[in-house]
Amino acid sequence: MKNEKGTDVPIPVRNPRPPGHVQRVGIFGGTFDPIHHGHLLLAEAALEQLDLDRILFIPAALSPFKQDRPPGASPEQRVRMLRLATAAEPRFEVDDRELHREGPSFTLDTVRSLLWDHPGVRFLLLIGADNLGELDRWHGIDELRNLVDFAVLDRDGDPAVASCGFPVVERRIDLSSTEIRERLGQGLSVRFMVPAAVYEVIMTEHPYPDLSHGHA
Repeated sequence: MKNEKGTDVPIPVRNPRPPGHVQRVGIFGGTFDPIHHGHLLLAEAALEQLDLDRILFIPAALSPFKQDRPPGASPEQRVRMLRLATAAEPRFEVDDRELHREGPSFTLDTVRSLLWDHPGVRFLLLIGADNLGELDRWHGIDELRNLVDFAVLDRDGDPAVASCGFPVVERRIDLSSTEIRERLGQGLSVRFMVPAAVYEVIMTEHPYPDLSHGHA
């Protein structure tokens, strides 16, 4: 980049890091069925409030706690919608490693493989406030606590979350993938709930074939 005199001008760097900086990376897992603006707003808030370098969106093949409720969209469709939704933010990345493993998507397996692939990175596991009550039921939770830091995404403004013992990302959001699927089933619009590219996939590919027959 040059100024009016033709002299090179340094390109500003967003959140410049000092030499030797240890990368802080957030792990944002979920079914993302579909991804919506609420997910993106939470991720942006996590970047800012936790001083993260980037966030990995990791779609689950099958949640251990939702084995009787598999995602409506195919893994390929969910990954494609995620990539489309996050393409404009270079600090957002999509990692599909859980979709290549058989069986339920256990977070411990994912964290182990991430640490193997990215030595020296400090990972922060972003969990929803609704997960706090069931953490003791997570597969290998004791080992997981030793491998990664936890942070809580609080989108309801619940005062009780403040005493959970983990960093809390506060961002009021009243939107969910469940609501989007329900609205599709009722023939209601979801146009402004998801990024335009995701809306186009929903309307043209009908990843929710039993739901998206209405005028969404």
